[in-house]
Amino acid sequence: MGKLSLSYKLFVLFGFILTLSIIGSVVFITASVANRVRSQIELRGISLAKYLSSQAVEAYLQEDDLTLVSITAGLKRSNPGVISAIVVDDKDRIISHSDSILLKGKKLTFNNAKIYKVIVDSATLNRVELYENPKGIVVKTPMLDRIRKRIVGYVYLTLSKKDVNDAIRNIIALLFLTGTITIGFGLIVTMIFSRLLTRSIGILLEDLNIIGEGNLDHKPRIRSNDEIGQIARAVEDMSVKLKDVQQKLVETEKFKHEVELARRIQSVLLPRTTPKVKGFEFSTAYKPALLIGGDYYDFFRMMGGKLGFLVADVSGKGVAGSLVVVMFRSIIHTESSLSVSPKELLLKAHENLLGEIPEDMYITSCIGSLKPENRTLTIASAGHNPPILYKHSSKKAIFLELEGAPLGLSIMSVEQLNENLEEYTVNLEEGDVVVFYSDGVTEATNLRNEQFGEDRFLNLVNDLCSSEYSAEEIKNGILANLQDFVKDTPQSDDITLVILKCIG
Repeated sequence: MGKLSLSYKLFVLFGFILTLSIIGSVVFITASVANRVRSQIELRGISLAKYLSSQAVEAYLQEDDLTLVSITAGLKRSNPGVISAIVVDDKDRIISHSDSILLKGKKLTFNNAKIYKVIVDSATLNRVELYENPKGIVVKTPMLDRIRKRIVGYVYLTLSKKDVNDAIRNIIALLFLTGTITIGFGLIVTMIFSRLLTRSIGILLEDLNIIGEGNLDHKPRIRSNDEIGQIARAVEDMSVKLKDVQQKLVETEKFKHEVELARRIQSVLLPRTTPKVKGFEFSTAYKPALLIGGDYYDFFRMMGGKLGFLVADVSGKGVAGSLVVVMFRSIIHTESSLSVSPKELLLKAHENLLGEIPEDMYITSCIGSLKPENRTLTIASAGHNPPILYKHSSKKAIFLELEGAPLGLSIMSVEQLNENLEEYTVNLEEGDVVVFYSDGVTEATNLRNEQFGEDRFLNLVNDLCSSEYSAEEIKNGILANLQDFVKDTPQSDDITLVILKCIG
């Protein structure tokens, strides 16, 4: 090799490197594209399965077979690539099958299906399982009765693997053709321009220095089709992307400013003070997980001289959640003065929300109506966390489990919600305490991924109330214990508290 010319040496060396690089790129890109397409199919399947689960559970609990059949068949019909959509009960008996109503009641079996991935929802701890069989990818997700917090069945969604196989075949053919052309052309260009390599590198270095000094509009002067030309084009693309990054940084700052404005607006919408009611104390706390949250609490007047108050939680955080909160607040303030009970107000809110919010969003809310002169409190809950009632006479705190369903669900009519909602009235005595809260309290997670939990929360409230603390001291005690539990774990959900205490 010592007597061979530099041009030949470069030809052999560059030819070997180029060929090896193209082959490696084909293998890597093929695997990457296949994995990406597969991941997209999995994510789409999980999203569709969860959507079907959220839609089917209400129909199942209401024994609405017609709606179940319509949901499963409609999902398959409107989503190409879905082979089958199946809803089963907790014993794997088919409730609804997208292909045939004759399969209802039969045991569901998947032959040769192997589980290869399990995804656990950090908020609900529900498992989403992914299987693979000759037909395709099967996504299994539970149907959760959010009111009773139990799994009542499962959804099986089978997706075709045809997209993955087609992507692999197409990318191999395209890369083989592109690679073959590139190798042949590269060898020719290497042989012809090997003597110009040193000069081209020098020019490229000068261009890099200019760009490095901050002139991102400068374009490399090398316009050849060899490896140096590819580097030059990559440098040009890099400078374009760097310029885009600069622009995005400016836009990000603008977005942060807009979000801060939204946070200020939301803070104005929340009550600035708690109402002063003779014989009662109120205390509140609100801590969003993001700058702007999806939780909401408020005080308002109702018919008959009653004082109404509520805690609500929108199924979403950030800007989207805050917009729905604003809509819900407007409805409450419009309808509360014309409502005589929490149940009536919840029904009016549901009627106003139907069709006005996205189908994948809903609102849970717990409303209390206080009549101070006779110390009666009436409560109704639309799928919200059960409030805690502490009775001073028995020195015991209990959960008030009330029937109800979330607001804004398109599958729930006003008449159905009316039948589902339950009201509870209690006569309050001196020392009695009622605690309204959002699930950000009970689902707060510590560094060991343990949730604060309902039992720990109930015992904490019982201890604080038994100590005859004021409403403000009870609130501070809850927040302090919650912070001590989670320590440095990032907050994953909004935290809201409204505490009412009868003081005489």
